[in-house]
Amino acid sequence: MDSDALRGCQLPPVRRARGFRLYDVKGRRYLDLHRDGALLGHREDGALTAMKAVISQGLVSALPSIWERRLASALGRLLPGYSEVRFYASLDRARAAADAYLGVDPERPEGVHDPAVDAAPRGTVAAAFWRPFLPAVPARVLLPLLPFRVGECPAPVCFDGEAPSRVPPSDTLPGFILAGAARGLAALGALRPAGSCPLSNRHLDRALDAAAGWTRRGPYVTAAFPESEYAAVRDEFLRAGVLLSPGWPGPSVLPGECSSGESRLLAELFGSTPGG
Repeated sequence: MDSDALRGCQLPPVRRARGFRLYDVKGRRYLDLHRDGALLGHREDGALTAMKAVISQGLVSALPSIWERRLASALGRLLPGYSEVRFYASLDRARAAADAYLGVDPERPEGVHDPAVDAAPRGTVAAAFWRPFLPAVPARVLLPLLPFRVGECPAPVCFDGEAPSRVPPSDTLPGFILAGAARGLAALGALRPAGSCPLSNRHLDRALDAAAGWTRRGPYVTAAFPESEYAAVRDEFLRAGVLLSPGWPGPSVLPGECSSGESRLLAELFGSTPGG
């Protein structure tokens, strides 16, 4: 979603990623609050194991596989009430499918409610994202942002009724990506009862509660100050070793775990930026 903005920020080439941290070619460590496609951390063991198992079977191409049905079943258990789910290769493709289902003019695409950014709606909306650790918004079309993706793939769309012929069929996606996404959902389900991923500690919670320039919903933090100020704030965080979501207003995602020093650094950064 933020690929253009990510190219425009000052992050050096990344050599490796593990957990909630990135390491550049000079060995400097960054706490990753962008984490696009790696909500539960980079190199999530279960997802990597599932992907390697499918790749070892030679299934690296976009071919029909059992994993589409398995991922659809996992989403159905997680988000009941939607009669059909389709999978696309990008969010743009998913949003186009949502607009086709809603009968929206493609020249005037439908906005998508984001529960991490937008206030809770009154009643049912036409289209909404679903984000892990936040309640599902009542919507005719739900676009789940999965905890594990490769880029924007897979991009599912859940429809509240049978999709008419004008809605494009699912894209044929590589089985290893679908397998990783399914394992990511399983890992998310294991975390949900304990509430162990979002990070919560009193020091950081107090700083965010007092920071008028930021809004927090669950583990998601969004900028409440003008877009014109965001690039400078993002660069200030990056100089301190913290990668925010590249695009305003975010959201950025608090890590599932961090050291006491990293917690103090985050509290200081959030508290000292606009409105802090």
